[in-house]
Parts: sequence; structure tokens; C-alpha cells
Amino acid sequence: MADIDPKKPAEQNDRETSENQLTVYIDDQPYQVDKNDNLLAGVLANQLNLPYFCWHPSMGSVGACRQCAVTQYQDENDSRGRIVMACMTPVSDGMRIGLKEQHASEFREQVIAAMMINHPHDCPVCAEGGECHLQDMTVMTGHSARHYSGKKRTFTNQYLGELVGHEMNRCITCYRCVRFYKDYAGGKDFDVFGSKNQVYFGRQTDGVLESEFSGNLVEVCPTGVFTNKLFSAHFARKWDLQSAPSVCSHCAVGCNTSIGERYGAVRRVVNRYNEQLNGYFLCDRGRFGIGFVNGEQRIRKVSGIRQQSAEKLTKLDVAKALVHFKGQKFIGIGSGRASLEANAYLKKLVASDAFCAGLTGRQMALAAQHKLALHRYPAPGIPEIEQSDLVLIIGEDITQTSPRIALAVRQALRNAGLAKAATIGIASWHDSAVRTVGGKLLSPLFSLQGMPTKLDDVCQQKLLLSPRETEQTLVMLNQQLRLLLGIISAQDKVSAKNEISAERQAFISELLPALLSAKNPLIISGWSHESAAVFAAINDLMEILHSDACMEHQAGAGQQEKQDEERRGAKLALLPPQSNSTGLLYLSDAQTLSLEQVLSRLTKEQQAGDKVDGVIILENELAALSGQQAALLREQAETLIVVDHSQTAFTEMADILMPAAPVSEGDGHFVNYQGLCQRYYQVHAPVLPVLDSWRWLNLIESSIFNAGAYGGQKQQQFKEVHSLTELNLYLSEQAVEWPLDSAEQHREKQVARQSHRASGRTAQMANISVHETKTTQSPASEFGFSMEGLASDASPDRPFSWAPGWNSNQSVNMLPGQGTDTSPKLDFAKPGILLESWPPVTEVESETALSQEKALSKQEQDKHSLTFIDHRQWFQNEWQSSVNPEFRLLCPGNQLIVASGYAQKQNWQPGDYVAFSFSLPGEEIAQQGIARLLCHDELPAHLVAGNILAPGRSTGEGSIRLSPAQASDITLYQQAEQDRLAQAKADKTALLERLKMADQTIPIRMVAGGLEDV
Repeated sequence: MADIDPKKPAEQNDRETSENQLTVYIDDQPYQVDKNDNLLAGVLANQLNLPYFCWHPSMGSVGACRQCAVTQYQDENDSRGRIVMACMTPVSDGMRIGLKEQHASEFREQVIAAMMINHPHDCPVCAEGGECHLQDMTVMTGHSARHYSGKKRTFTNQYLGELVGHEMNRCITCYRCVRFYKDYAGGKDFDVFGSKNQVYFGRQTDGVLESEFSGNLVEVCPTGVFTNKLFSAHFARKWDLQSAPSVCSHCAVGCNTSIGERYGAVRRVVNRYNEQLNGYFLCDRGRFGIGFVNGEQRIRKVSGIRQQSAEKLTKLDVAKALVHFKGQKFIGIGSGRASLEANAYLKKLVASDAFCAGLTGRQMALAAQHKLALHRYPAPGIPEIEQSDLVLIIGEDITQTSPRIALAVRQALRNAGLAKAATIGIASWHDSAVRTVGGKLLSPLFSLQGMPTKLDDVCQQKLLLSPRETEQTLVMLNQQLRLLLGIISAQDKVSAKNEISAERQAFISELLPALLSAKNPLIISGWSHESAAVFAAINDLMEILHSDACMEHQAGAGQQEKQDEERRGAKLALLPPQSNSTGLLYLSDAQTLSLEQVLSRLTKEQQAGDKVDGVIILENELAALSGQQAALLREQAETLIVVDHSQTAFTEMADILMPAAPVSEGDGHFVNYQGLCQRYYQVHAPVLPVLDSWRWLNLIESSIFNAGAYGGQKQQQFKEVHSLTELNLYLSEQAVEWPLDSAEQHREKQVARQSHRASGRTAQMANISVHETKTTQSPASEFGFSMEGLASDASPDRPFSWAPGWNSNQSVNMLPGQGTDTSPKLDFAKPGILLESWPPVTEVESETALSQEKALSKQEQDKHSLTFIDHRQWFQNEWQSSVNPEFRLLCPGNQLIVASGYAQKQNWQPGDYVAFSFSLPGEEIAQQGIARLLCHDELPAHLVAGNILAPGRSTGEGSIRLSPAQASDITLYQQAEQDRLAQAKADKTALLERLKMADQTIPIRMVAGGLEDV
């Protein structure tokens, strides 16, 4: 389909679109198709039904299934034609084809009949039932009778881990699974085996799939070979799910998702197509991490508030509990996993000088440099990342922290092979030919990391360095780049005296010419190392790459104009840790407190008017605080109010605990790494007293802060808000510049969250009663809690995908979006609001932050200590998802990666257990424990990488000492690990039993949102 750039004027897009259009005659009717598409894509773009299996819009064509056969005619006089495969056929102007021609129709029916010979026909127990692509295509081809009566071929299924199930007998050998897992996502532990009619897709031996994208096998497989184990264990048909468009809450990428719920429990998450962001694929954390919303750690009752009635909590109960704190001064601690509205509301309540973003001083220094970068360099989206011709990754293992970005980088590395294939006329959609011509040719990838990563094998050049060494290397790179471009300053001449190792100089020498010759270079970094100095050096590098001297150097003599047209300029993507971390950057200013400043204000002697009485913690586990600091905060805060959805150390300490709605039960906006503000919708109404965080804050304001004057400043008139629209209007009245639309337009008729009656669904709760309860009323929402209402394609934010005859997720390729009349364009998500007016970062603020970090870095490290780099895996490094039993079962326990030479020197072998003592800069108390040893040949002897901390604990760079472990300590550790895994299995079983038992009761909720009045 034609690529329409939203950044270009409409006239230019229209002109480029028309230039790309060709006329193709399909069954003697003219249709417009994109000249860059194959015939199958062109047919589907015009919403015509043509069966297919192996083709995929992102993975291209290999012609494996032979299902998309059509008849191609030479001209209008040709009545016989020839059968061709549409996915392997390029389009040409005036081409004539027949979809309904008898021979092609019979061929398609025979192909699928052959595929179905060995299929078990187990639709009643298949998790794909109701949305199976194989079912859709079987009906579409007219194959309605089974003629084969012989013995079926059978396979033995494999155990592929806790997340993905395997039913190999359903396979139709379309090769999509191996093409995605191995070719597209770079996985190495999955392949195709066998020959002739005995073709097997799986691993060499049973075992957990290692890729962070294994869950996409469930969606790319057109049958039920690969299934979502979590969904299958607590299964519901697609037509019984209530779905709503949402945004992934597990990292800062902001992938668009669709969450499905039934009987008050979230059943699954599927990808929601967004062309400008995640496209067709999700990482496994985004797909399976939602389980925490059903977990035992959820907070479902208030604490510290006396209720007049045991059955319900009223506003009067809340007011009576909070009135005792009226007029007291509170500090508010926000969170990167709370919505933008909730954080903004909290800041408004406590005032700017009493608001903390939940960041340490070290992280605040990082945030200042990050904001500076967002001011200057717009972050690229995933499609832009995929167009990069050089990638430099600095201090961030994106395969574990932001896997969807890593997947985009893998596609960017293919650009060199695509360009080579294009020179001999091979189109990019011809996947097998492109890979044959391209071979092992890759675009350059350079990596400066503190630990080994899964991208190491595709790097042109890589270095494993500590954060301090990384910063020194970048400073030297900038110095040599300035000298090369003739940008010389006094500071440069001084820094030129610095010495650097031969290994790092070789890296710089290879990177420099590649960086200057690239047309679309990309630099990626993130918060893992928590080094503001590294971010400052990256900002300096970007400034050099965008300088006039750099552009002149690249243009060469007499080619400036051509170079400016071709080169888009270097792009920078900085990846914060949480779903709304960038939203916190937007709200932070020079008055925003660090966690250390919060502790200081609570503990120091103050005048009566400045005394801080309490703390409000908003959806923040405060993992960055040590145990000693957490105890100090609780001790010094006279009143501790916690608003959260799951249990943390602070929910146990709270004087008043208010249960918040997680992403599946609330409404709000997250701001992704680009500064793109995206809406997520309530999937199902929470059971009272669970409320949106901003609703609780509204109640707190009415009881505590609505006192005429607070903190020496007169407060605005209090307003009770009942919907997100009202809240945004309220915040826009309070804030000078509030980015969100305060007057959202709603349809006269809501969009259905469930598929329509035509799906065959009867009484939703027929297992209990044929009498349906009244559906939840949500007049302020765009989506209705029923199957009544507009079809899903009536909304720019589609809650689920469906098209006539296409019940599977392949329906996304059949629904028109917001493109031109002649070139339908897929668009399943509203465009987000790009935040542009960032609070300024003053030079003083930036320098102060850097000086604070340098003070920590100057602390002497014990000569017997090594530098530790935190390296948590994708299922551990996000707090919400890490509590899921399935993710806990994936966790291997404490592991440390050391240099092979260092291990040999200590007479240690891989798999040995060692004792460790770890501490962060500035910490007095070290953490001690036992860990299993892994070795790496390329890791420097002074570095240790691994995970030795509780999930969610923020580290950055620390120091660690290793020593031989005592046999008694090893035994205790092994027993503790066995107990941990046994507990995770027990929790998984208990959770499933509770959810299934809850299905036998009818959850009645008449009105969504708000507390009932007395």
C-alpha cells in the first residue's frame, strides 16, 4: 500500500500516491494498486477476498503455500490465461487477472483439501476456534466436504515453556513460524526439520523458547499450532470477550494493544496494528505481562478508612477519614507507571515545590540530559528506525529493556541487503530472493555495552565497557570528530592529551567514517547505566552530527543540494524505563524534588510554616530506595497515603491505602519515548472500591486540600470530576499549557466492545442464568460495555479486528483506514499527541546534575572490587509483569557473568556458585548473597554483568566483590531457589482455580466510576 507520510503536506502525499498507482483489471473491473506491492497485497488493499497462508505484510513472500492462485491473462483477448501465485507476482499497468475463474478456484480448493488431509479437525477444543485463519480460508475456497479416509500423520508435541503451547498436528506447513522466529526476529533455537510430508517446526529438544518474541508465533500461525498457554488455561471464545484499545504498560515504547476481558478477569492481550509504532508485532512482556491485574497481589480493599457499611464504601467514609489531615502539608511522589493525568493532578495538589517524580538524584541528572535531547532532536518512531542505514547502541541492552526497538534494529540491518537486491531489480517483498542475493550482508551496527547482548553476533564492531569507560570513549569520539571536521576549540586541545586504549581507538577509527558516510544514522541509548555523563556525551555527538561543518564534509564539492535531499540527519532515541517516564519528564521542572531531597525535607529541622506532615505515594514501589531509606521515609512521615493497585513494601506501611485501577480497569494517557501521548481505555469496570488514581486524588483534594489556603498559597476552587474528559478540562484550567484535548468529541452511538449478534453468541452467562444482567453504563466513554453499538471499524481506535469472512487477526489486512479512496491505508489507532512544549532545561540545572553525578563517581573503589553492570532479563526488569507466576518460573535465579580469563585465574568453572557482596555508590550497607557463575570470552576482566537483585531494583553502576561460596551457603541457596519455584507453581495453580471459580458467579456492576453516596 502506498506509504503516506503524515509529516508531509497533503498535496505532496496525494501526488506521490498517484505516481505510485497502477491500474489492474480484476475480473474485468479496474482497480488501483501500488506499483511497489505484489499482486496479493494489491488485491487485499482493495478489500477483495483472496485466500493465502504464507504471505505476511511484514515478512514478504516466499510462495510456500500455493493458496493464492489466480488466473493471469496476457490481454483482453486472452480467454484461457495461466495460473500464477499472486504473492509472487509483481503488478504491472493494465494487468488482467481473474479471481473467480474456474481453474484457479478449483486449484485453490484442491490445495487446501491437501492441507487438510492430516489436520486433526479438532476445532471444538482448539484455542483458535472462532478466529482461525484456516477456517476462514477453508470456507472462502468452498472446501466443505472431507474426502480423505486414510490414516492421519501424527507428531509428538514439544514443551516450549510456560507461555507458548504446541500442537504440531494442526500444521499446514506455511513456514510463517520459522520465517518470523529465525529470519525476522533473529531467534536461534527454533527451526524446521524433516523432509517431504514429515515436516516439523520446533526445537531440536524440548525447552523454553529463548526469543523475547516467541508469543508472536501465536498470531503469525494461521492455524492453532502455537497457542497462548495463559489464554488456553482460562479460555473464552473471541466473541465472548469484551475488548478495548490500550497501550502497553511495560516499557516506554508504547506499543498499541487490545486487551480482552470476560467475567471481570483479563484473558489475553493481542497486538493492535499501528503503522507508525509497533506494526504487527509485540514483545512477550507486552503480550503476557498483563497477568498482574488478576494476581493475588492486587489491592482490592481500602485500608485506614472506617466504613459505615461492610458492603460498600461511601464518599462520606473517605471524607471522615481524611478530614483529620486537612490543612497539613504533603509531599507527592509520582510514578512512571501512573497516567499523565494522575501525575499532573498530584503535582497540582501538592504544588511544584513539593512534587517528586520518584527519581533519585542520579536519575534526575539523567532526566535533565534526556529533556535536553528531546528539546533538540525528535525521537524516531519504529518505521524510521527500520529505515536507518547505521545504528550505534550505547549502554542499553535493548533486547531486554525495549525488545520492540531491538526488533526494529534487526530490520534496519537488512537495508544493505535490500539495497543490493534493488540494484538488480528484486522488489523488497520478494523475501526469499532478497535473502539469497543479500546473503550475510548487513548494514553497520556498532555497540558500546557493559554486558553481552543478543545483538552481538550482528555487530560490525562492539566494545564491552563500564559506564565511565563508555563516557570516556564518547568524549574521545567527539574530540576526534571535531578535529576531523575542523571544529577546534581550546577544550578540544586539552582533551586531545587524554590517552585511550588501542582497542577503543580501533573502535573509534572504524566508527568515524561509517558515521559520516551514513545517510540515516541512528543512535540509541537508555537509562540502564544511569549515567548523565554518557547522555551529555551523546548530546554533544548529536550536536556535532547536526553541525554545518558535518553537513559540508558529507556533501563534498558541488553536491550539497543532492546530499541535503538524501540525508535526513542523525536520529536519537533515548529509552526511559517505564511506560510514562517521558510523561514525568514533561511534568518535571527545576523545582521537582529528588528522592534524596524528599528524605532531607522530612528529616531536617524546619520552621512551623515549612513543616512537611506527610507523603502521598502514587503507584510507585520506590525500588530505587534502599531498605534503610524506605524505613527512614516511613519513620519521618507522620502520614503516609499510598494509592496503588498491587502490594509493595509501602502499601504495607501506609496509614491510608487506596486501591487504584491498573491499565485494564482505568482511563488515561501514557507518553512514550518519543513524547507521543497515547490514550488507553478502560477494558472493564473495576469492582468498587477500586478507582482510577485520579479519582482518588480528586477525593483527597476535596477532603484535605480544599481548605482555601494550603502551603501559603491560595488554592483554586475545587471541582468534582467524573470522567477523563472533565479531568482534562479541569487540568487545562489549572495549568498554563495542558497538551490534551479537553473537549473530546464522542459519537452519538458507542462502539461495541464485543462482536455483534451475527457472531452466533447467545446469553453471555448462560452457564449460570439465561437472564442477562444490565450492562455497565459508561456514557462518557467512546466504547460501550456490550455487543450493541457501532462496528469496531467505526472507530479510529478499534477494540478488536474483524472483517466479513475474516475472523482471524488477518482481518487487519482487509479493513480500510484513513488513506485515500484509491489506496486504502491501514490505521487501527488514533494518532497520538506529540508533546512539543517541553519545560526548559537551564544550563545551571544541567551542570548541577552532572556535578552531583561526578561527585558520586569520584568515590574510591576497593582495589579488590569489580565493576558490576545490572543485566536483568526481559521478564525481570519491569516490576508489574515480574510478579506473574509464569515469569517467576522463567527466572533462573542469581546469575553473574564474568570474564573467562578471570574465572580461570580464580579456578572457577561455569556453573560454580560464588559468594558476592554488592553496593551502589554512596551506599553504606552492601547486599550479600550467592549466585551461579557464567563465563564470557570477550568480557573485560574488571567487569561483572548479571542479575542479583529483586525485580525492579534500579542500580546503574556498582561495585562487587566475589569469593568462593561455602558448601552450607550453597545448600541454603539451592533450597531457597527450589522453594521459590515451588511457590511460583503453587501461585499459578491457585490463581487459575480462583479465576475459574469466579466465573461461576455473576459480577454485577451497574454504574462505572465513582463511589456511591450514603
